[in-house]
Amino acid sequence: MGSSVQITQSKNLSFKKLSFLYLVFILFLFFSSPGQYVVHYSSLAQTQQELNARLVGKLKSFNSNIPSEQNLKVVTLECLDQLDKLKAEYANFVETKKVYGDRLKENQFAEKTVRKGPLAASVNQVIEKYLSAYSQVGKRDLSGDLKALKDFSDNSFNMVDFFFKETPNGVVPSMFEHLRTVFLYNTLIDLTHQNIDLPKFELVTLSDAKFIEKFKRSLILGEKLILQIKPEKMGVIPTVRINGNLADVKKASEQIFEVSYTPASSGKYSIEVIVNEQRLLSGFEVLKPEFNYDIEKSNLSAMVGTTTIITLNPQTVSSKSIEFTSAKANVIRINNRLEVTPLEEGLFEVYMTESGKVLDKLVLFAHPASAIDVALMDIAGNKSSLDKANRLECTNPYWQVVNFQMSLVTPDGLHKTLKSATRFLRNELRELENTAPKGSTIIFENIKLVGQKNGSTQMGNPIIMVK
Repeated sequence: MGSSVQITQSKNLSFKKLSFLYLVFILFLFFSSPGQYVVHYSSLAQTQQELNARLVGKLKSFNSNIPSEQNLKVVTLECLDQLDKLKAEYANFVETKKVYGDRLKENQFAEKTVRKGPLAASVNQVIEKYLSAYSQVGKRDLSGDLKALKDFSDNSFNMVDFFFKETPNGVVPSMFEHLRTVFLYNTLIDLTHQNIDLPKFELVTLSDAKFIEKFKRSLILGEKLILQIKPEKMGVIPTVRINGNLADVKKASEQIFEVSYTPASSGKYSIEVIVNEQRLLSGFEVLKPEFNYDIEKSNLSAMVGTTTIITLNPQTVSSKSIEFTSAKANVIRINNRLEVTPLEEGLFEVYMTESGKVLDKLVLFAHPASAIDVALMDIAGNKSSLDKANRLECTNPYWQVVNFQMSLVTPDGLHKTLKSATRFLRNELRELENTAPKGSTIIFENIKLVGQKNGSTQMGNPIIMVK
């Protein structure tokens, strides 16, 4: 008979209270932390992408004269493209539904879009298409890996249920990458008839990589990245990946290869360059275009009707699709220069846009126009003397003369004034000038000007001359 220890009722109650508190603590820990593992799957998916990229490279380099083997290669690549389209559906779901943080633990995409939604048929079609091509070459039964899968309790599930039943949103990309790995691994095993041996590389820094020329680490959106690579051994073709995607490598000369890449959006980009057994990992950043102008060559003191010149940094406007607009000013772009003519007094904005999207804006203030010079002009619009003049015209084309007053003061002090309701020198004005004695003073004054838009008005500087 075992021995026992007798305790008091108060101590027994204390043990019960302590046990209850431990239980509360464990429940609190359980309910506050489940699902945190999901956040690590984004990093896992990137690792899977790296592995699959290397397997794709090996598959593309495989050649065969046997039709069934060549067909398996082609079908495998087609299935990979279809899986990429499914991943694109998920990426669109993430963007539209704002899937981040705790929403990565939810399973709406796997349940509503895949398992019980329209993508279930697409996933099954990809599996069937691959298995059909694989069965013509492979000697193994892949149904246990792709069609009828079993758990640790030997329960059987179809593929969609096994991979996507209640699968958190954050895990979905890893599921698609897993299917890509299964396709690539089994195809390569049966096509090459050997185990897959991924190459080992020596990681080198940018300063130690003698095979690559220096390149710009900071670009403006729209600017091209130029990489020049010179392998030490002749006949070696470098492999370049930007953000994990193979870049187009072209031969620039007998020994130099070149990559010309135009980023589609701003942000940070990774670069991987492989030459022989050396591997360089680096990167660059693409900056969002913004107003970056030369202060010494720009005049930001705007005036209604007067053109203000803004000289831009060439890198800022390297993209030909960038446009500049304003609701309260005329904006003309000539290469790296903006000619801005305000249409009204007050604050106004000049917007930098690309494909209708506003990238940046510059806020300016338009001061009221000061007195504006007016000149006598002939029929052709050239400045002229009074005897050949046809009208009064503003030297600033934004303003137009609408009426004026002509005064004549003779040498003996006689004063006479006529008004014109237009900009033209009518016959009465001509006659007054022709009959005026020599030495008379002729004054064009009270010249009213109207702007091209918004009906803004201004007075022109008077013209004074002696006959």
